[in-house]
Amino acid sequence: RCDMEEKYRNIDIKNEKVLSIINASFEVFAKNDIEKASTNMIVKQAGVSRGLLYHYFKDKDELFDFLVYYSVRIMVENIETKLDWKDTDFLRRIQEGIILKCEIIDMYPYIIEFLEKYSYRVPREDLKKEVETSSPGLMDRWYNQNLDFSSVKDGVDIDMMKKTIKSTFSELVRDRWNIKKTKGIEFKIEEVRSEFAKYDTFFRNQFYE
Repeated sequence: RCDMEEKYRNIDIKNEKVLSIINASFEVFAKNDIEKASTNMIVKQAGVSRGLLYHYFKDKDELFDFLVYYSVRIMVENIETKLDWKDTDFLRRIQEGIILKCEIIDMYPYIIEFLEKYSYRVPREDLKKEVETSSPGLMDRWYNQNLDFSSVKDGVDIDMMKKTIKSTFSELVRDRWNIKKTKGIEFKIEEVRSEFAKYDTFFRNQFYE
């Protein structure tokens, strides 16, 4: 992580124009093949000058590499710093982690499409390494650290329960996101929370005493 941070330390993420470049880049790369995506398209979408883009990135390839690095880093850091690690309830832990991901999607609308489209260009071990160096053991801690399963019904396979719950909540978000893309309906985090609450009740009735 140190090498990547050193490489991109001059990029001020809080700068409004830089954010415009990042969001425009996610969108342009998501909607176009990497060969056809151009910096001209990006600066036009972002409403900034080519000079400003090249002030931060020497070329399209460096910009693309930054997007891969940043998309992983921002997801990891949001969970690491905002999740309530003292809460021992698994259902709340999973929901809040996914909601934190939704906050990032809300801020960067094309980040998921970008990652899904270009995941083949980034070996899984490289992404895993970036997550681990950004926040060692994050995924394992999210699913396992300081969680209390003592009230789970006898006979319930806890690993299967965890996978089922995580997959369901993740799919609910994916469905809402697809509706936004296909029908233009606004993606609202509060509506996601409301839907999560219904499934929370269902899962507690199924798996917990």
